Amino acid sequence: MATGAILYSVLVRLFKRPPVRSLLRRLPLKALQVSRPEASKGTSRPKAGEEPQKLLSRLEVEEAFKAQTWQRQGFDFLVTLLTSKDRVYPCVYAAKGFKAQEHAYTFLSSPDPSAPANVKQIAAALLEYLPRSRQLGPNTSLVIIAPPEAQALPDTEYNLQFWSLLKALAALDPQPWPENIPQETDTEGWCFCFAGEPCFMAVLTPAHQSRRSRYAPTVCIAIQPKWIFDILFSTPQKREGALRKVRGLVEGFDDIPLSPDLGNYGEKGKLETRQYFLLDRNESSVCPFQNLKT
Repeated sequence: MATGAILYSVLVRLFKRPPVRSLLRRLPLKALQVSRPEASKGTSRPKAGEEPQKLLSRLEVEEAFKAQTWQRQGFDFLVTLLTSKDRVYPCVYAAKGFKAQEHAYTFLSSPDPSAPANVKQIAAALLEYLPRSRQLGPNTSLVIIAPPEAQALPDTEYNLQFWSLLKALAALDPQPWPENIPQETDTEGWCFCFAGEPCFMAVLTPAHQSRRSRYAPTVCIAIQPKWIFDILFSTPQKREGALRKVRGLVEGFDDIPLSPDLGNYGEKGKLETRQYFLLDRNESSVCPFQNLKT
């Protein structure tokens, strides 16, 4: 007891010293928090009633999930996909973002991203991610990974789940739809918006056996704020060069020809609704909703 009292007295006097108080004020809040033991156990799925999972960095994913968990296996697949030197992934800018640790990750609690709990989690993730996306880097993405399911679904079923997710997200959007973006999904200027931020998306699924650039062992959705493309395509020459490079790699990566639906945003005859989810054959995917907000 005497030793404890002496130690307490020393700590009180130490904390009252101005240099120590100043140092503590300068430390980020995260540095003052005690690590939660659950993060190192590799828990496969969050329990019912838990708060939505916070966004994780690449290093936090590697620390949180052990090799045998589905989260780590899904993440490790993306690591191999984005870093392979033998088979270069077509979206080289996504690979750059991964290597620069500019991506943020969240893991869903069930395979269907349109399930109500997953919709709430993704909405919360977007509200956390979008305001600070510019701080993460010029090739950032929000990467959403779902757990595996017993049997892969047809690509059309995954497409329906994806659009049901976007419809539900639009209902949770706390901000009005941007006035300069049309709400009708069958118009050339449409793109998905959340919290006032226009976004581009790419969906990877187990059903994509021929379009290998859109394959993943579980559903994976990459969301990019469109300001990324304002930087990447800042001049017509940069736009042409970037698109030529990516499409050239796609042709060598996939087992089917380049999708005719791929094109520039706003280009006549090209719709973003057909580019977010590409089918595993050269047929246009269908958006089942004319307007996500109604």
